[in-house]
Amino acid sequence: MNKLNYLLLAFFFIISSCSDKDDTNYVQIEQVSVDLTKVPYEKLSEYHFFVGELNKMNPTDRVIPYKPASELFSDYAHKKRFVWMPANVKASYDGDDNVLNFPVGTVLIKTFYYDNVQPENVTKIIETRLLVKKTDGWKAYDYIWNAEQTDATLDVVGNGNFVPITWIENNTTKSTNYKIPSQTECVTCHKINPNQTGEITIPIGPKPQNLNYTYNYGTFSKNQLDHWISEGFIDNTLPERINIKSTIDWKDTSFSLELRARSYIDINCAHCHRNGGHCDYTPQRFNFSNTDMHTFGVCLTPLFAIPNKPFVINGGNAARSELIYRINTTIGSEMMPIIGRTLIHTEGVQLMTDWINSLPANCH
Repeated sequence: MNKLNYLLLAFFFIISSCSDKDDTNYVQIEQVSVDLTKVPYEKLSEYHFFVGELNKMNPTDRVIPYKPASELFSDYAHKKRFVWMPANVKASYDGDDNVLNFPVGTVLIKTFYYDNVQPENVTKIIETRLLVKKTDGWKAYDYIWNAEQTDATLDVVGNGNFVPITWIENNTTKSTNYKIPSQTECVTCHKINPNQTGEITIPIGPKPQNLNYTYNYGTFSKNQLDHWISEGFIDNTLPERINIKSTIDWKDTSFSLELRARSYIDINCAHCHRNGGHCDYTPQRFNFSNTDMHTFGVCLTPLFAIPNKPFVINGGNAARSELIYRINTTIGSEMMPIIGRTLIHTEGVQLMTDWINSLPANCH
């Protein structure tokens, strides 16, 4: 055997050995499948957003977890959020408190679940909502999880449903009929008509103001906007992070009471109570960027009068504030938000009560 043959044989042996070693630990990762001509698929698993057991929600390549600084209250449900974009496209900046301008093909994934569900004390996933950016705008699809927690099926009827659930939250047993929203209810919150030229469906949470903080990705921590940039998800239109007027986690008591309250009211109310929102016809504007305290509600006469509640926010007197009354009731015709909850968010009511009582008592 000549020298060349020896070299070829050695090369083949090395390649074969490496191949055998790699096969031992190799896990095939399927590529995300979002064919806009076929979406929505029947099953959540058909998108291949996650690897392994679906209910573990381990994201595959280019599926990035994210979380707004403060979260919308949804009957104490926990949420896992992810974003996916096709290759070679990026989102662009459109203002601190506007949703990023996402490219066609983007998918926003939000799963609602409870821990410590009784009587088995297990985790139960209820639904996964998708917002898919098609050529004619955002489309909303809801996937309802099966009892085995192995997959979720598209809600083709779109009328919503109620799911009875009992769980333990902070050592307290709670129960509710969790409301899976109808298509109409989804659009009520996820819409905007800023120039009165026609309503369009939009996301709520992924705004620069809500993503501008350090997030723990498990193996590392990083500012979410910086991470999205490094992953090729945002172009160079984004301003310096320090210049973005940003919300904070309302539960973080190291921040001022005002900043916590404004962040809470923004994520829970501003998608309707802002220019072009569902409640555009009311005078109050709860978006975080609004620095006019009167239009924010302080000493502002409400559009719909409630006895002994003369102002939306009655500075120094939460008990005489319309806002507190509405977030502290479950009467359907009077509660706020009008949909998305069946329970009172006790902690949120306390936060807003403390903030209002700290304001100057100068409403007359």
